[in-house]
Amino acid sequence: MAELSEKLPSRFEESQERLRKLGSFARFAAIVVVILVILWQGVISLFDIAPFVAPDPRSVAAALFAEWDALSGAILYTLGSTLGGMTIALALALLFAGLFTLSPLLNRALLPIIVIIRTAPILAIAPLLILIFGRGQGTSLAVVVMVSFFPMMVNAARGFASPRANAMELMHVCGASWMQTFVKVRFPFALPFISTGIRMASAGAVLSAMLAEWLSGAPGIGTLILEASSFRNLPLMWAGVVVSMVTATTIYGLTAQMEKGLTR
Repeated sequence: MAELSEKLPSRFEESQERLRKLGSFARFAAIVVVILVILWQGVISLFDIAPFVAPDPRSVAAALFAEWDALSGAILYTLGSTLGGMTIALALALLFAGLFTLSPLLNRALLPIIVIIRTAPILAIAPLLILIFGRGQGTSLAVVVMVSFFPMMVNAARGFASPRANAMELMHVCGASWMQTFVKVRFPFALPFISTGIRMASAGAVLSAMLAEWLSGAPGIGTLILEASSFRNLPLMWAGVVVSMVTATTIYGLTAQMEKGLTR
């Protein structure tokens, strides 16, 4: 009971500290948004930029509210492609990193092939991806997987090789199998590295999904922005850009917070 009573205040203090940090971050984000909007409006007014060149914040806000149904549906489609592709990429990254840890020969044999595939321009292989996966969400998933897999796999491999020597020796003395050592030692040690790989991949995951939509015509935020630009509907185009930026920033922030938690 004494231990429980000691833990409860500490957990309450931790939750209070998290709420304070969240409130500070929300205030900081609001200040940044206000500053950006003021600068945006100031540039428009100072240089007398015509609406057909760049819309002002009020026009973009009006388009955001007027076309919210279309924007929300498009960003949810893109978000599904992004999260689905990152999930598949994470599973593949953990699988290959684990195999490379198990077999250095497999690492030397497959890693050059993975590097070659990663360095291939997406625009060059996009027609092949569209032929294989069609003009739907499959192509978006494939592009996100290709972009996200490499940083996740490299960081996971570093994490699996990071356990201290005494921890590995203890498992060897206890007669643990490779799988037991992997589950009880390598994977816990690798969690901060894996979260770093997820954070690095999240920075470009939304953009890669939008790129796939531009190429395949899938009904996501990328296609909405492209069509709005084609019809010279600049307020809607910029509203789509704002929504995509907010989504990408939110995903990056969540993965960064996850990384901090696992690092502690």
